Amino acid sequence: MRVILYTGKGGVGKTTIAAATGMRLAELGYKTLVMSTDAAHSLADAFDLELGPTPKEVVKNLFLEEVDVNYELKVNWGKIRGFIAEFLRHRGFEDLAAEEFAIFPGMEELFSLLKLKEYYEREEYEVGVIDCAPTGNTLRMLSFPDVIGWYMEKFFHIQRRIVKTIRPVAERIIHAPLPTDDVYYSVEELYLKIDGVNEILTDPDISSVRIVFNPEKMVIKESQRILTYLNLFHIPIDSVYANRILPEEKSPFIEKRKKIQEEYLKLAEEAFSPLPIFYAPFYEEEMIGAKLLSKMAKEMFGDRDPAEIFSKERPVIYEKTEEGYTMSLRLPSVKKEDIEILSRGDELIIQIKNVKRNILLPRSLSGMKVGGARFEGDILRISFLGGDENG
Repeated sequence: MRVILYTGKGGVGKTTIAAATGMRLAELGYKTLVMSTDAAHSLADAFDLELGPTPKEVVKNLFLEEVDVNYELKVNWGKIRGFIAEFLRHRGFEDLAAEEFAIFPGMEELFSLLKLKEYYEREEYEVGVIDCAPTGNTLRMLSFPDVIGWYMEKFFHIQRRIVKTIRPVAERIIHAPLPTDDVYYSVEELYLKIDGVNEILTDPDISSVRIVFNPEKMVIKESQRILTYLNLFHIPIDSVYANRILPEEKSPFIEKRKKIQEEYLKLAEEAFSPLPIFYAPFYEEEMIGAKLLSKMAKEMFGDRDPAEIFSKERPVIYEKTEEGYTMSLRLPSVKKEDIEILSRGDELIIQIKNVKRNILLPRSLSGMKVGGARFEGDILRISFLGGDENG
């Protein structure tokens, strides 16, 4: 299944672009699923109909779904949530507060990924189009498999052994329950479900993130940041979408706004190069319903197939050198003083302001030491020196 994910700043028109893409794919004969992962669903509004938590065919080959977060929480988080809530009650939390704190930030995004993996494995659809939540939520969603994988690898089995050993004594001392085997089994089952999602998201032959923006300075800046952060997590981006492009008009107001847009479109072309940019006009009417969405998609894509992989630029490249290896990572709009790099055993820690990634290094690099890092344009090059002598 080809996977296409649309993201961008809130209000830029992600849902409309995603819906229009789904329409065009269905018209080209692909069996297509468009799925909304935003807690504030608006996919149904784009088609002016009612949707539910199961796929609904709205036109030939086109199925729509809005993920039911409450149901997915119950299925995937029930026992874990029960333990956390019970623990918090023993620590003095009121019932309602304990229940609320037992749901962690990012759960909605996590379960959306599990739905995506489920459809991918079932091979029921040829293309899946994901209407993601605004930028920050999308970043959290797409980085979650990598983050939870790191924690499970580092702590899960150790913590489980420790708790089984000390539980009888510890519960008497702290006067609160400790995780039972059922809770651990639930965590492990959840981890096994998540396992493999990262492979889907980071494979450029399968998945592509597409960034939607309006030609405005603040929006372009945020779009540049998500491009950087997605590259940090090795998630492929194949194109960007400029939405609400003003038409040529004689009105002084429109002409002035048009000139401003043109300036920012030039900025966007420089910022997102070499990714291709697709353009969607600012229409006189709201693009609601299958007919208007189809019109929008045809004007936006022209003769191009939306399922095509428009760019295969790799977010990270490893190259053999005389001294060892070099890891190259494209990080546009990042200043040298904004980045911190640490090496610890078999992992590399890269922090850009308030975003951090712990990268488990390939086996061939894990025994080497970091020789240095430098920027060449917007490419960060990290050198790894030596081999066995540094292991």
